[in-house]
Amino acid sequence: MTNSPRLFAGAAAALLLGACSQADGGTGAAEPASAVSTRAVILEARPGLGTDVEALPRLAGDTPEIARINAELDRLDAAAVQSAADCVEMAGEGPGGGWSRSITQPMTGPGFVTLREHLDVYCGGAYPSTSQTAVTYDLAKGQRIDWPAALPGLNLVLGMFEDMPADYVPLVRSAALGAWFSRRMLANPDAEWVEQCRSFFDAEAMAEQGFNIWADAENGGVSVQPELPHVAQACAERATLTPVELQSFSADAGLIAAIEAAKTAGNWAPKEDAAEQGPSA
Repeated sequence: MTNSPRLFAGAAAALLLGACSQADGGTGAAEPASAVSTRAVILEARPGLGTDVEALPRLAGDTPEIARINAELDRLDAAAVQSAADCVEMAGEGPGGGWSRSITQPMTGPGFVTLREHLDVYCGGAYPSTSQTAVTYDLAKGQRIDWPAALPGLNLVLGMFEDMPADYVPLVRSAALGAWFSRRMLANPDAEWVEQCRSFFDAEAMAEQGFNIWADAENGGVSVQPELPHVAQACAERATLTPVELQSFSADAGLIAAIEAAKTAGNWAPKEDAAEQGPSA
């Protein structure tokens, strides 16, 4: 179950984060990223859902767009509670029964909010598993970003399936993305790591590889991470498409502008050093 496409949990405290774009004449309605303002996105913490299971934060505000996003976050939290209960039941009297998650916030405006789950699970069996899954919300539309439309030059295909659980996050794949990722990984200066992982970075295999994808202000671009088998977990590195690379793939100009503004403003959490938070709004 390593790097499985599911979702995630919340923040430990309410966050007022600078330089975000939800302004519309003072009403709080989301604007396109090209119309960025310095108003902050406010994320409100919720009580934990159980031992070591954080709840998702909710966006403050009462616009229809925010209401739609918060309704999905409600569904995701409910799915997390059920998953944790199922894990305990699967473990039975044997070892396991552990289901924990935490959240980071790779981008908190303007225009887009990304929440990323960090999940550790052991429901019995030979091995525990871990996963990191992110979802980016388009605040102007009140829904998950449409990645194929936002990055048309990559010709992304969503891995959609019927009857998936509420917390399912589809992976993306494309030959162009796989080739880019392969080149990036094979250029890693750690020659020993490259040699150990080389077989997983074959360009042909990467063309069919599923990736999690998210807007990432902390790393200044759009990040991707492959879902590899458990035995290859050490090779499942994150890589980030820079603004210049995004332009080369005809990425939406508003998305690029929003990421650059968020990077400058320090719009992500948590931060290891308060000095890295960037200017306040």
